Amino acid sequence: MHAPPAAGPTPRLGAAAAWPGRLTLTPIPARRFLPGDRICPGLLACDPLGVSGRTERWLAWSAPLWSRVVVKLPTEEHMDDLRVVRRLRREGRALRRLRHPAIPRLLDDAHDHPVPHLVLEHFPGATLDQVLTEGLLKPGEVLRLGMRLASCLHHVHDRGLVHLGIEPACVAVRGDQAALLDFDGMRPAGGSLPPGRPLAAAYQAPERCLREPPDPRMDLFSLGAVMYEAATGRPPFQAAGAPGGEHPQLLETAPRVRTLRPRLPLELDAAIHALLEPDPRHRPRSALEALHLLASALPFGELPAWPAFADELLERERVR
Repeated sequence: MHAPPAAGPTPRLGAAAAWPGRLTLTPIPARRFLPGDRICPGLLACDPLGVSGRTERWLAWSAPLWSRVVVKLPTEEHMDDLRVVRRLRREGRALRRLRHPAIPRLLDDAHDHPVPHLVLEHFPGATLDQVLTEGLLKPGEVLRLGMRLASCLHHVHDRGLVHLGIEPACVAVRGDQAALLDFDGMRPAGGSLPPGRPLAAAYQAPERCLREPPDPRMDLFSLGAVMYEAATGRPPFQAAGAPGGEHPQLLETAPRVRTLRPRLPLELDAAIHALLEPDPRHRPRSALEALHLLASALPFGELPAWPAFADELLERERVR
Protein backbone atom coordinates (compact mmCIF):
# COMPACT_ATOMS: atom_id res chain seq x y z
CA MET A 1 0.00 0.00 0.00
CA HIS A 2 1.04 3.57 -0.59
CA ALA A 3 0.22 6.55 1.57
CA PRO A 4 -1.57 9.41 -0.20
CA PRO A 5 0.78 12.18 -1.33
CA ALA A 6 1.06 15.19 0.96
CA ALA A 7 0.24 17.56 -1.90
CA GLY A 8 -3.44 16.64 -1.69
CA PRO A 9 -5.94 15.82 -4.46
CA THR A 10 -4.47 15.03 -7.85
CA PRO A 11 -6.51 15.30 -11.08
CA ARG A 12 -6.79 11.88 -12.69
CA LEU A 13 -8.57 10.57 -15.72
CA GLY A 14 -11.88 9.52 -14.22
CA ALA A 15 -14.79 7.38 -15.38
CA ALA A 16 -16.05 10.13 -17.69
CA ALA A 17 -13.38 9.04 -20.16
CA ALA A 18 -15.38 5.87 -20.75
CA TRP A 19 -18.31 7.85 -22.15
CA PRO A 20 -17.61 8.70 -25.81
CA GLY A 21 -17.70 12.43 -26.49
CA ARG A 22 -17.46 13.37 -22.81
CA LEU A 23 -13.70 13.06 -22.25
CA THR A 24 -12.72 15.08 -19.21
CA LEU A 25 -10.18 15.15 -16.42
CA THR A 26 -12.16 14.55 -13.25
CA PRO A 27 -10.50 15.68 -9.99
CA ILE A 28 -10.59 12.56 -7.79
CA PRO A 29 -8.51 12.50 -4.61
CA ALA A 30 -5.50 10.21 -4.93
CA ARG A 31 -6.14 7.58 -2.26
CA ARG A 32 -3.98 4.81 -0.90
CA PHE A 33 -3.76 2.63 -4.05
CA LEU A 34 -1.70 3.11 -7.18
CA PRO A 35 -2.44 1.23 -10.42
CA GLY A 36 -1.52 -2.42 -9.91
CA ASP A 37 -1.60 -2.25 -6.12
CA ARG A 38 -3.42 -5.09 -4.40
CA ILE A 39 -6.67 -3.95 -2.78
CA CYS A 40 -7.14 -7.43 -1.35
CA PRO A 41 -6.33 -10.95 -2.64
CA GLY A 42 -7.23 -11.31 -6.30
CA LEU A 43 -8.18 -7.64 -6.80
CA LEU A 44 -5.72 -5.11 -8.27
CA ALA A 45 -6.44 -1.38 -8.36
CA CYS A 46 -6.86 0.27 -11.77
CA ASP A 47 -8.36 3.72 -11.18
CA PRO A 48 -10.50 5.51 -8.57
CA LEU A 49 -14.12 6.03 -9.60
CA GLY A 50 -15.20 8.35 -6.80
CA VAL A 51 -15.97 8.84 -3.13
CA SER A 52 -19.46 8.88 -1.64
CA GLY A 53 -19.82 9.56 2.06
CA ARG A 54 -17.75 7.03 3.96
CA THR A 55 -17.08 4.70 1.00
CA GLU A 56 -15.11 4.83 -2.22
CA ARG A 57 -15.40 2.91 -5.49
CA TRP A 58 -12.45 1.61 -7.47
CA LEU A 59 -12.18 0.18 -10.93
CA ALA A 60 -10.16 -2.98 -10.36
CA TRP A 61 -8.89 -6.05 -12.16
CA SER A 62 -10.20 -9.34 -10.81
CA ALA A 63 -7.72 -12.18 -11.29
CA PRO A 64 -10.32 -14.92 -10.55
CA LEU A 65 -12.80 -13.44 -13.05
CA TRP A 66 -10.09 -12.07 -15.41
CA SER A 67 -12.24 -9.01 -15.90
CA ARG A 68 -12.68 -5.43 -14.78
CA VAL A 69 -14.91 -5.05 -11.74
CA VAL A 70 -15.86 -2.33 -9.28
CA VAL A 71 -14.71 -2.64 -5.68
CA LYS A 72 -16.61 -0.67 -3.07
CA LEU A 73 -14.87 -0.29 0.29
CA PRO A 74 -14.58 2.13 3.21
CA THR A 75 -12.43 5.20 2.77
CA GLU A 76 -9.07 5.20 4.54
CA GLU A 77 -10.36 7.08 7.58
CA HIS A 78 -13.44 4.82 7.93
CA MET A 79 -11.77 1.45 7.45
CA ASP A 80 -12.54 0.48 11.06
CA ASP A 81 -15.98 2.12 11.20
CA LEU A 82 -18.53 -0.60 12.06
CA ARG A 83 -21.33 1.57 10.66
CA VAL A 84 -19.74 1.38 7.21
CA VAL A 85 -19.35 -2.39 7.47
CA ARG A 86 -23.04 -2.69 8.38
CA ARG A 87 -23.98 -0.55 5.38
CA LEU A 88 -21.90 -2.75 3.07
CA ARG A 89 -23.59 -5.82 4.52
CA ARG A 90 -27.03 -4.26 4.03
CA GLU A 91 -26.18 -3.27 0.45
CA GLY A 92 -24.95 -6.78 -0.35
CA ARG A 93 -28.13 -8.28 1.09
CA ALA A 94 -30.28 -5.91 -0.98
CA LEU A 95 -28.37 -6.50 -4.21
CA ARG A 96 -28.85 -10.25 -3.89
CA ARG A 97 -32.60 -9.58 -4.21
CA LEU A 98 -32.31 -7.39 -7.31
CA ARG A 99 -31.82 -8.44 -10.94
CA HIS A 100 -32.23 -5.61 -13.43
CA PRO A 101 -30.16 -4.44 -16.44
CA ALA A 102 -29.79 -1.00 -14.83
CA ILE A 103 -28.41 -2.42 -11.56
CA PRO A 104 -24.81 -3.71 -11.51
CA ARG A 105 -24.72 -7.31 -10.27
CA LEU A 106 -23.18 -8.22 -6.94
CA LEU A 107 -20.22 -10.52 -7.73
CA ASP A 108 -18.87 -10.99 -4.21
CA ASP A 109 -19.89 -9.89 -0.72
CA ALA A 110 -16.80 -9.60 1.48
CA HIS A 111 -18.03 -7.14 4.10
CA ASP A 112 -16.48 -9.40 6.78
CA HIS A 113 -13.03 -9.41 5.11
CA PRO A 114 -10.12 -7.63 6.91
CA VAL A 115 -10.57 -5.04 4.13
CA PRO A 116 -14.40 -4.92 4.02
CA HIS A 117 -15.61 -4.64 0.44
CA LEU A 118 -18.15 -5.56 -2.20
CA VAL A 119 -17.26 -6.62 -5.74
CA LEU A 120 -19.73 -5.35 -8.33
CA GLU A 121 -20.24 -5.62 -12.06
CA HIS A 122 -18.57 -2.75 -13.90
CA PHE A 123 -20.92 -0.45 -15.83
CA PRO A 124 -18.63 1.48 -18.23
CA GLY A 125 -19.84 5.04 -17.99
CA ALA A 126 -19.50 8.37 -16.21
CA THR A 127 -21.63 9.35 -13.27
CA LEU A 128 -24.27 11.92 -14.10
CA ASP A 129 -22.62 14.64 -12.01
CA GLN A 130 -19.46 14.17 -14.10
CA VAL A 131 -21.44 14.25 -17.34
CA LEU A 132 -23.13 17.51 -16.36
CA THR A 133 -19.78 19.27 -15.98
CA GLU A 134 -19.55 18.94 -19.78
CA GLY A 135 -22.98 20.42 -20.49
CA LEU A 136 -26.71 19.89 -20.04
CA LEU A 137 -28.64 16.99 -21.49
CA LYS A 138 -31.06 17.49 -24.37
CA PRO A 139 -34.78 17.25 -23.50
CA GLY A 140 -35.11 13.79 -25.06
CA GLU A 141 -32.01 12.61 -23.18
CA VAL A 142 -33.47 13.82 -19.89
CA LEU A 143 -36.69 11.92 -20.54
CA ARG A 144 -34.94 8.71 -21.62
CA LEU A 145 -32.70 8.89 -18.56
CA GLY A 146 -35.77 9.31 -16.34
CA MET A 147 -37.53 6.38 -18.02
CA ARG A 148 -34.51 4.11 -17.60
CA LEU A 149 -34.31 4.94 -13.90
CA ALA A 150 -38.07 4.62 -13.45
CA SER A 151 -37.96 1.09 -14.90
CA CYS A 152 -35.20 0.27 -12.42
CA LEU A 153 -37.23 1.73 -9.55
CA HIS A 154 -40.25 -0.31 -10.60
CA HIS A 155 -38.14 -3.45 -10.04
CA VAL A 156 -36.73 -2.18 -6.73
CA HIS A 157 -40.16 -1.22 -5.40
CA ASP A 158 -41.66 -4.49 -6.59
CA ARG A 159 -39.20 -6.20 -4.23
CA GLY A 160 -40.56 -4.15 -1.33
CA LEU A 161 -37.51 -1.87 -1.15
CA VAL A 162 -36.90 1.89 -1.36
CA HIS A 163 -33.52 3.22 -2.58
CA LEU A 164 -33.53 6.48 -0.53
CA GLY A 165 -30.25 7.79 -1.97
CA ILE A 166 -30.85 8.75 -5.59
CA GLU A 167 -28.64 11.63 -6.74
CA PRO A 168 -26.53 12.41 -9.85
CA ALA A 169 -23.42 10.88 -8.25
CA CYS A 170 -25.11 7.45 -8.02
CA VAL A 171 -26.37 7.37 -11.62
CA ALA A 172 -23.94 6.05 -14.24
CA VAL A 173 -24.56 7.07 -17.86
CA ARG A 174 -23.28 5.71 -21.17
CA GLY A 175 -25.05 6.81 -24.33
CA ASP A 176 -28.76 6.09 -23.92
CA GLN A 177 -28.06 3.60 -21.13
CA ALA A 178 -27.99 4.31 -17.42
CA ALA A 179 -27.38 2.35 -14.24
CA LEU A 180 -28.30 3.03 -10.63
CA LEU A 181 -25.48 2.65 -8.12
CA ASP A 182 -24.99 2.77 -4.33
CA PHE A 183 -27.72 0.78 -2.61
CA ASP A 184 -26.23 1.04 0.89
CA GLY A 185 -29.00 3.35 2.11
CA MET A 186 -31.82 1.11 0.89
CA ARG A 187 -34.59 0.24 3.35
CA PRO A 188 -37.74 -1.90 3.27
CA ALA A 189 -40.88 0.05 2.41
CA GLY A 190 -42.72 0.94 5.60
CA GLY A 191 -39.70 0.13 7.77
CA SER A 192 -37.56 2.33 9.97
CA LEU A 193 -35.01 4.95 8.98
CA PRO A 194 -31.43 5.30 10.23
CA PRO A 195 -30.64 8.19 12.57
CA GLY A 196 -29.04 11.36 11.29
CA ARG A 197 -29.30 13.51 8.20
CA PRO A 198 -30.51 11.65 5.10
CA LEU A 199 -28.11 10.79 2.28
CA ALA A 200 -28.32 13.09 -0.75
CA ALA A 201 -30.32 15.55 1.35
CA ALA A 202 -30.83 18.06 -1.47
CA TYR A 203 -32.64 15.38 -3.53
CA GLN A 204 -34.86 13.96 -0.79
CA ALA A 205 -38.63 14.21 -0.58
CA PRO A 206 -40.06 16.46 2.16
CA GLU A 207 -41.58 13.49 3.99
CA ARG A 208 -38.17 11.78 4.01
CA CYS A 209 -36.72 14.87 5.68
CA LEU A 210 -39.49 14.55 8.29
CA ARG A 211 -38.40 10.94 8.88
CA GLU A 212 -41.63 9.32 7.77
CA PRO A 213 -41.39 5.56 6.98
CA PRO A 214 -39.76 4.71 3.63
CA ASP A 215 -42.22 4.91 0.75
CA PRO A 216 -41.61 4.34 -3.00
CA ARG A 217 -42.91 7.83 -3.77
CA MET A 218 -39.85 9.21 -1.96
CA ASP A 219 -37.71 7.72 -4.74
CA LEU A 220 -39.98 9.29 -7.37
CA PHE A 221 -39.37 12.72 -5.85
CA SER A 222 -35.60 12.05 -5.98
CA LEU A 223 -35.96 10.93 -9.61
CA GLY A 224 -37.62 14.26 -10.39
CA ALA A 225 -34.80 16.11 -8.61
CA VAL A 226 -32.16 14.28 -10.66
CA MET A 227 -34.04 15.00 -13.91
CA TYR A 228 -34.35 18.65 -12.84
CA GLU A 229 -30.58 18.94 -12.48
CA ALA A 230 -29.98 17.09 -15.76
CA ALA A 231 -32.25 19.62 -17.49
CA THR A 232 -31.09 22.82 -15.78
CA GLY A 233 -27.59 22.17 -14.42
CA ARG A 234 -28.58 22.82 -10.81
CA PRO A 235 -30.45 20.84 -8.16
CA PRO A 236 -33.97 22.00 -7.30
CA PHE A 237 -32.87 22.72 -3.72
CA GLN A 238 -29.54 23.69 -2.19
CA ALA A 239 -27.74 21.01 -0.19
CA ALA A 240 -27.37 23.14 2.91
CA GLY A 241 -30.47 23.13 5.10
CA ALA A 242 -32.15 26.26 6.39
CA PRO A 243 -31.38 27.57 9.90
CA GLY A 244 -32.56 25.23 12.62
CA GLY A 245 -31.71 22.12 10.62
CA GLU A 246 -34.78 22.28 8.38
CA HIS A 247 -34.50 21.38 4.70
CA PRO A 248 -35.47 23.91 2.02
CA GLN A 249 -37.88 21.41 0.38
CA LEU A 250 -39.95 21.67 3.56
CA LEU A 251 -40.32 25.42 3.13
CA GLU A 252 -40.47 26.05 -0.62
CA THR A 253 -41.15 24.51 -4.00
CA ALA A 254 -38.54 24.28 -6.72
CA PRO A 255 -38.51 27.04 -9.38
CA ARG A 256 -40.11 25.87 -12.62
CA VAL A 257 -37.65 24.23 -14.98
CA ARG A 258 -38.66 26.60 -17.79
CA THR A 259 -37.76 29.66 -15.71
CA LEU A 260 -34.15 28.42 -15.83
CA ARG A 261 -34.21 26.99 -19.37
CA PRO A 262 -37.12 28.64 -21.21
CA ARG A 263 -36.85 26.61 -24.42
CA LEU A 264 -37.50 23.27 -22.75
CA PRO A 265 -40.78 21.63 -23.80
CA LEU A 266 -43.81 22.26 -21.61
CA GLU A 267 -44.38 18.50 -21.36
CA LEU A 268 -40.93 17.92 -19.85
CA ASP A 269 -41.42 20.77 -17.38
CA ALA A 270 -44.79 19.33 -16.34
CA ALA A 271 -43.45 15.78 -15.94
CA ILE A 272 -40.52 16.85 -13.74
CA HIS A 273 -42.71 18.97 -11.49
CA ALA A 274 -45.30 16.21 -11.19
CA LEU A 275 -42.52 14.09 -9.68
CA LEU A 276 -41.44 17.00 -7.46
CA GLU A 277 -44.88 17.54 -5.92
CA PRO A 278 -44.31 18.26 -2.19
CA ASP A 279 -47.38 16.21 -1.24
CA PRO A 280 -46.72 12.55 -2.10
CA ARG A 281 -50.46 12.05 -2.74
CA HIS A 282 -50.12 14.32 -5.78
CA ARG A 283 -47.11 12.54 -7.27
CA PRO A 284 -47.39 9.50 -9.56
CA ARG A 285 -48.55 6.61 -7.42
CA SER A 286 -45.87 4.23 -8.66
CA ALA A 287 -42.80 3.95 -10.87
CA LEU A 288 -45.04 2.48 -13.59
CA GLU A 289 -47.24 5.56 -13.47
CA ALA A 290 -44.07 7.68 -13.67
CA LEU A 291 -43.02 5.69 -16.75
CA HIS A 292 -46.39 6.40 -18.37
CA LEU A 293 -46.05 10.10 -17.54
CA LEU A 294 -42.52 10.37 -18.97
CA ALA A 295 -43.39 8.41 -22.12
CA SER A 296 -46.26 10.81 -22.81
CA ALA A 297 -43.78 13.72 -22.69
CA LEU A 298 -41.46 12.31 -25.38
CA PRO A 299 -41.03 14.52 -28.47
CA PHE A 300 -43.59 13.93 -31.19
CA GLY A 301 -42.81 10.81 -33.19
CA GLU A 302 -40.27 9.44 -30.70
CA LEU A 303 -41.21 6.03 -29.36
CA PRO A 304 -40.42 4.70 -25.88
CA ALA A 305 -37.89 1.94 -25.36
CA TRP A 306 -40.49 -0.83 -25.18
CA PRO A 307 -42.46 -2.49 -28.00
CA ALA A 308 -45.83 -1.01 -28.92
CA PHE A 309 -47.75 -4.04 -27.65
CA ALA A 310 -46.34 -3.40 -24.15
CA ASP A 311 -48.32 -0.14 -23.90
CA GLU A 312 -51.47 -2.07 -23.06
CA LEU A 313 -49.64 -4.01 -20.36
CA LEU A 314 -48.22 -0.78 -18.93
CA GLU A 315 -51.65 0.81 -18.83
CA ARG A 316 -53.22 -2.25 -17.21
CA GLU A 317 -50.50 -2.50 -14.56
CA ARG A 318 -50.56 1.25 -13.95
CA VAL A 319 -54.22 1.36 -13.01
CA ARG A 320 -54.29 -1.97 -11.16
